[in-house]
Amino acid sequence: MQISSDTLIPIEHHFRVSAGPGAGKTHWLVNHIRNVLHQSERLGKARKIACITYTNVAVDTILVSSGDAVDHIEISTIHSFLYKHVVKPYFIHIADEYGVNAPKIDGHDDPFVNFGYVKNWIESHPEKRKLRHPYTYRQLTLLKQNKEALKRWLSSLHYSFNSSGDLKFDSKKGEAFYIDNNERRYLNNECLSILETDFFSYKKKYWQKGILFHDDILFFSYQLIKNFPFVLQILRAKFPYFFVDEFQDTNPIQTKILEQVGQEETIVGIIGDKAQSIYGFQGAAPSQFKSFTLPGLVDYQMADNRRSTNQIIDVLNFIRSDIVQKKFRNKEGERPTIIVGEMISALHKVQELCNGEDVYSLSRDNITANAIKRDMDENIPVDDLIESLYNIDSAKERRNLILTCIKATELARQKNFKDAIKELERLFKNSSNKNKGKKDALKHIILLLQKYDSFRCGTLFDFYSFLNGNIKSVAAFKSGKIKAFYEGYSYRQLAVCVRDEGMGFHRTIHKAKGTEFDNVLLFLKKDDDLKFLINPDLSNEEKRIYYVAISRAKKRLFISTPTLLSADRNKLNSLFDVICVETKMVTKK
Repeated sequence: MQISSDTLIPIEHHFRVSAGPGAGKTHWLVNHIRNVLHQSERLGKARKIACITYTNVAVDTILVSSGDAVDHIEISTIHSFLYKHVVKPYFIHIADEYGVNAPKIDGHDDPFVNFGYVKNWIESHPEKRKLRHPYTYRQLTLLKQNKEALKRWLSSLHYSFNSSGDLKFDSKKGEAFYIDNNERRYLNNECLSILETDFFSYKKKYWQKGILFHDDILFFSYQLIKNFPFVLQILRAKFPYFFVDEFQDTNPIQTKILEQVGQEETIVGIIGDKAQSIYGFQGAAPSQFKSFTLPGLVDYQMADNRRSTNQIIDVLNFIRSDIVQKKFRNKEGERPTIIVGEMISALHKVQELCNGEDVYSLSRDNITANAIKRDMDENIPVDDLIESLYNIDSAKERRNLILTCIKATELARQKNFKDAIKELERLFKNSSNKNKGKKDALKHIILLLQKYDSFRCGTLFDFYSFLNGNIKSVAAFKSGKIKAFYEGYSYRQLAVCVRDEGMGFHRTIHKAKGTEFDNVLLFLKKDDDLKFLINPDLSNEEKRIYYVAISRAKKRLFISTPTLLSADRNKLNSLFDVICVETKMVTKK
């Protein structure tokens, strides 16, 4: 059934709303919530509407839009909701079974790999004796390349359902690699198959310290709901309505939990767009939005685009066919433009064309986004040099000093002083005087900012020398690979590898999800990335990611590519203008 963002629907049946970018999903959801609050006879002081979304940006947007109604709505991300209403109050029922130190739990974290835990796990592994050369216990835990591969592999650890519908540990064996002479070398499957027989003991190393990752919240929530029916009954009693925005970003565990909630009493509504599913690395899949089912569920579709000009909507409709978006505003604008040439030159050209208006650039990866922030168009690293430094420099104190000071400096330059101090405070903790660590961190951050111009264009070795003389004395270098690394890379090359919240003018595409901007510049690293336009196929996640990027644009859309084949230019002539800022036009067919 076709609806618009102003349509009111019946409040007492399950629903699925499919809507493309700019359709007004958030506007519709806020109106629906207000309609429920006005009409429902099943709400009271202790009963609320649960509203789940998948980014903190979306949470803030809905909070602001809800106005006075916010007191009757529980708005949060799914992990925060489940931690507050399922794990925290009822964890005592299963903590001992899974070896979790419940009193130490304080929230949930992004996943990380502590190699000390990895070493202890392998050392006490029940199948340890089956490990053979070249992957014995000592070889796995002492050789840098094997440690690097193990960390990558264990970072991929996640939960999935087996054929019986129970959750099991799973991993991506293809992630168990290290880099040698710019080539990937993989640990063999036999070694990994032995280790994966006891993932449970590995996870317990973290649980015993009270450490829960985001996926653990889903795992334990599912176990509690499955094995203790009263938990589900309490959830239904507290939340007679349960709405999930951006449902295409959900993973199978969340979907199963929601299907259980909706079997009785609670009305479940999901809103999303399968073409904007871009979190496959978290287990999300477009098919889950389409396959989700509950008794009596009604389907609705919003085909309007209230965001973009007609010319941008033409591009969006060219890429996809399942929803042909209507030009709600019918606003004529400038033709989208492909800029051919170097990235920084492209950015400057776009800023000129936008006549001083703000321009937001979107990049596929964090390194590219950071390079744009710094007007850096040469010697941009291909790989994460922070990870490389961590793996190549075995002097822990020196390595930590370098990495911590780089992160703190770059966070402070983005005016994120809170996280900068927190980062640097780790180096100067004082058990007898908690304030001393903060004072030392602040003092050193001020120095790093004051002296920034003296080291920002130098080598990493120059930065090490500055820190060694002004911040903290650490081990000197001997000739070899480590010193060559420090002399071969610059401070700037390491700085662009620092991750941040991406809330400025230059962001990754994933960080821009749920936002919109007047002027958008999408950076492509190679002309082959233009395939999302040349050969549209939204069953491919990479192409969906670029579709999400260009759909953020309201007024002007630009796409930067280093080169452009003449054949590709001919295919796009009807939708795009082309401007060359560098002499890199490829004329061969």
